[in-house]
Amino acid sequence: MASGRIGFIGLGAMGGNMARRLASLGFTVTGYDPSATNAKRSGDAGVKIVESPAAAADGADFVLSSVPDPAAIRKSYLGPDGVLTRVREGMILIDLSTIDPATWREVAAAAAKHGVECLDAPVSGGPADAGSGKLLFLIGGEASVLERARPVIEALGPTINHVGPLGTGLIVKLVNNVMSVCNVVVAAEAMVLGVKAGIAPQALYDMLKDSGGRSHHFNKRFPNVLADDFAPYFSINLSRKDIGLALDMAAQLGVPMLAAGAVKQVYEAARAAGLGGEDMAAVTKLYEAWAGVKVRAKQ
Repeated sequence: MASGRIGFIGLGAMGGNMARRLASLGFTVTGYDPSATNAKRSGDAGVKIVESPAAAADGADFVLSSVPDPAAIRKSYLGPDGVLTRVREGMILIDLSTIDPATWREVAAAAAKHGVECLDAPVSGGPADAGSGKLLFLIGGEASVLERARPVIEALGPTINHVGPLGTGLIVKLVNNVMSVCNVVVAAEAMVLGVKAGIAPQALYDMLKDSGGRSHHFNKRFPNVLADDFAPYFSINLSRKDIGLALDMAAQLGVPMLAAGAVKQVYEAARAAGLGGEDMAAVTKLYEAWAGVKVRAKQ
């Protein structure tokens, strides 16, 4: 039996896979999600399901969270049924979400009054990685707290980067996601341009995937575009949220973000076009509509 009782807040595509993996490894996992469908899926896989974040935290040694945005974090930890109503001295709270550093530092300050330590631990990787223990972690917090939490974190991924003090993992994550969402928009523009100019979509991709202009997300996502697969591995809505958080941080620091600001408007347009629930690569559909072409392989 793995050591440690875990409360898990957020059992969606990422959090659910992580919670189920921990349960399969022998950890005692108690989980909460506002979606009955998400909760049932994890409950069927050995996670004890409860009705509130507070109940998930009750008796836990570690509380992990994977939720969509800062508002969900505040509600889950600081709300009337939040985690901090049931914490005890010596617990460790680990947030795996992509949020702004200020929100998690606010939670950590409130937790410290109860003798509770916190780590920010945003991840790189998708749902399949979350379920197979192959996530990469960016950790902000005290090294001694990380060492106490290491067995839990290593169960979810072998690559642990201790960035620095609390909040610094989230800073690196937001910087990474700016690069990712911008790369996808540039790739969409470029692919549509090439197709409009007369190059067959599959042939264009086959040449670009090994070219100097390629990126990780081009090679990962554009085979799905060619196949007309826009399942939300990372959605337009989440992309819009993350680049918005990065732009807010930049504004607070007085850092101009000209390219990121323009890219944010592309994601706003995609959401307004009803594409919010589709994968981030669905921004291609906007450019297709504007140019009057389709970036699809021949069926």
